[in-house]
Amino acid sequence: MPEGPQMVLLKEQAEHFIGQHVLKAEGNANNIPFDIMKDQELTDIKIFGKEILFCFPHFTVRIHLMLFGKYKIDGQLNQALRLGLEFENGAINFYACECRFITEPLNKVYDWSTDVMHGSFNPDKALEKLCSKPDRLICEALLDQHILAGVGNKIKNEVLFRRQVHPESLVGEIPETVMKKLVDECVKLSFEYLEWKREETENEHWEIYKKKECPRDYIPILKEKIGKSGRSCYFCDKCQKLYLPDNN
Repeated sequence: MPEGPQMVLLKEQAEHFIGQHVLKAEGNANNIPFDIMKDQELTDIKIFGKEILFCFPHFTVRIHLMLFGKYKIDGQLNQALRLGLEFENGAINFYACECRFITEPLNKVYDWSTDVMHGSFNPDKALEKLCSKPDRLICEALLDQHILAGVGNKIKNEVLFRRQVHPESLVGEIPETVMKKLVDECVKLSFEYLEWKREETENEHWEIYKKKECPRDYIPILKEKIGKSGRSCYFCDKCQKLYLPDNN
């Protein structure tokens, strides 16, 4: 599943379409009025967490790539087209994604202060929301898009490893100072990840994600599906502290 940094990179790759008019809109996405989109000018492209927003004068098209979504600029894939937009200077096509047609003002739809890569991200607000549910596993809390929009499984694993917190730790048992550092690390790593994507060096930088050995303790890394979401966690049982009642 794409994470915030990947969507920011997609925005950068598609920004040359801003100011262009739609020559053709097509695909099999439900509830998208393709006929209305023709001849409309793309006025902006925005990112919210794992979503990309194509903004037109009176509406916005929101795209979420979900788990298996893909896109192609100035080309096509051998898949069913979900949404394709042809402009005067090229085209962008989306596949296996979720699309939504938005007519409300985006500031009423989105809380930008929850997006870890947005200029208005509020770390104090994120910390307060995280701490409001003390019984949650930290590995699930960090993936909550209402709190830390844009953080995905790769960032979650790396952040927990960097701050040496076991993924099965309970939020309420983790000291607030450590929780604050986790939030700050989510922001820091997201921007680092974006640079890696730009340089195409992503796989060179992961310390724990899909690795076999802990770079700190030189013991095997564990991989388990933890929590209700069943997302994969990569962690070191030795250097990542497990915060549970009476285990501080």
